[in-house]
Amino acid sequence: MNKYRIEVPADAIKRLDSDSQTKYSMWISHRQIIVRPSNVSDMVPQIKFWWYGIFAIIAGLIFLLAVSQRKMRLVPLNGDYSIAFASIVLSTIAGTVTFAITFIHQKRKGTGPAKNFSWRSLIPLVVACGMIITFTTMAIFWMIGQLFKGLILDPYTASVLVILSVALTDYLMINLAMTLSSGVVTNLMTVMIVGGVGFSMLTNSSKTWWQHNFSFLGTAQNNSNWQFNITLIFSGLLMIMLVDYLFVNLGQRYSGLEIQVLRWLLYALAACVAAIGLFPNDPRYHVLHDRISMWLIYFMLILIIVIRWCLPDVTHQFLVVSYTIGGILATDYLIFKIFTYLSLTAFELIAFILAFAWILLLFQYIGNLVSNNVIIFPIEIKAVPSEGDNSATDPNLAD
Repeated sequence: MNKYRIEVPADAIKRLDSDSQTKYSMWISHRQIIVRPSNVSDMVPQIKFWWYGIFAIIAGLIFLLAVSQRKMRLVPLNGDYSIAFASIVLSTIAGTVTFAITFIHQKRKGTGPAKNFSWRSLIPLVVACGMIITFTTMAIFWMIGQLFKGLILDPYTASVLVILSVALTDYLMINLAMTLSSGVVTNLMTVMIVGGVGFSMLTNSSKTWWQHNFSFLGTAQNNSNWQFNITLIFSGLLMIMLVDYLFVNLGQRYSGLEIQVLRWLLYALAACVAAIGLFPNDPRYHVLHDRISMWLIYFMLILIIVIRWCLPDVTHQFLVVSYTIGGILATDYLIFKIFTYLSLTAFELIAFILAFAWILLLFQYIGNLVSNNVIIFPIEIKAVPSEGDNSATDPNLAD
């Protein structure tokens, strides 16, 4: 049986985050040679217990001390001064701090995916993580509260639950910081927008908000308006950060005026999203809010029109989807503005859902272009002569 040897350039070896003791395995899939560490654990981030355990233990001690000072012999699952309240607050604080520390450590050391993100990405990412932790823990404890209504526990058992909640959150945040990518950031933005807007709908002071308009959620008449507005502001900032990351990496392969036009149109789109939250539909900002909302639609339609020329290697399928969404947006506007068939809320909701869906598709497409923009290293596959064979296939391998 003939044997072969693969020679890998030294520059490629230097880019591997592994030591000389790491063993590799190879297999063939779809006519491709794939090489990866033999031990699957070498492919996943190594997270030590004390990285996430220390904050969890401190949070548990803080909770136990607070309960002791209030002389609470039993702690309720939900409500004020409860397990849920402590878990939400402490998990959010510890989780965001843990994520920030991990990101900063990777950035300073120049290791991990954080090195590909700019420092200005840190604040939007931390805020997004904090909001997602808050929404998620609130939803989880609400569900648990529905299953175990009236549950009360002793302070020590309650402290263990708080420790577990904080430890799990910290572990997930460390793992998130170690596996950052454009796809992860897109998912963060999706969860933050859907969670923030949905949470604002559920907790608003008026159950008939939909009879006014979608922007009512951000007005002073809604007691949870800050959640809606903060969601839009930091979604816009997160979108700007994502555009910055994608186009910096995309610029290594593609260049030209078209790419820059696409980049600045996306910046303008993200700025409109943030501005809608910054200037809510209150009387003093009403005119500005409406104009920014229309600018958002205009930038969206311009993007869809010029995407054929500005997006590299654009496919026919993507263009069909883009033009279909653009046509529905234009029809939605005409039906609302000229025929007055749709209400303002219906028009805004349809436009919001379609625009958000298309933006996610666009970011996914650009992310695929970035992920395919890899450095290619030439390798050589040489035959290895068997023992006793004097006729070597490669003269360089002869003794």
